[in-house]
Amino acid sequence: MNTPDELLQAYNALFMFLGGSVSLAPEESGLSHFCEKGLLRNLPIESRNLKFLEASWILKSPCPHKQQCCMMVRDNYESILAANRTSTAYPVASHYCKTGTDKYEHRKMLEEVYLRYGYSRAAECDLEADHLGIELLFTNHLIEKFLTEDDYEIKEMIRKDLVKFIAEEMLTWVPRWAEKVSENSVTKCYTGISGLIIGGLEDVKDILRNQKLGL
Repeated sequence: MNTPDELLQAYNALFMFLGGSVSLAPEESGLSHFCEKGLLRNLPIESRNLKFLEASWILKSPCPHKQQCCMMVRDNYESILAANRTSTAYPVASHYCKTGTDKYEHRKMLEEVYLRYGYSRAAECDLEADHLGIELLFTNHLIEKFLTEDDYEIKEMIRKDLVKFIAEEMLTWVPRWAEKVSENSVTKCYTGISGLIIGGLEDVKDILRNQKLGL
């Protein structure tokens, strides 16, 4: 059985890959290679989370586009995730937040949260502060800080902030985004990835909630 810290480390690696998959074209993230070689069928984590299990099952099922995998995944990314006006599931919170939420105020709030933990986007990065890839990287940033922090008071603060960020920020919009992906994806790849993201976030939230620090 994996310890909580080992599971968090595994999710850290998985989120890095998943974040790249929704932020970059397949040839940049390496997703086409992973799909073509069937590497997504052997995930480094076993979970009881229903979303994670469902996504794992999808990714382990036979590929319906085996001979055209790279082309299909590339075209699928362009149609649902790329930063253009015609993409049907561009992964930014402002597209899925409740009506009345000002996207600029929301992004400003996120920037303040990021800066509080010394997290900032590279100068050449043009992704919005509420882009899923950015939020996943910030989640990773906090997981790493939590795992390496020796001071229990600071560690507890990080734990609470990370649980809050996942529960009150990411899980308020990512499930709706995942539904949009499932509705519009013509490959199993992105449908599976969206499910892994939700299941992984729920798992990390539960792991952290069950942590008893200082005992």
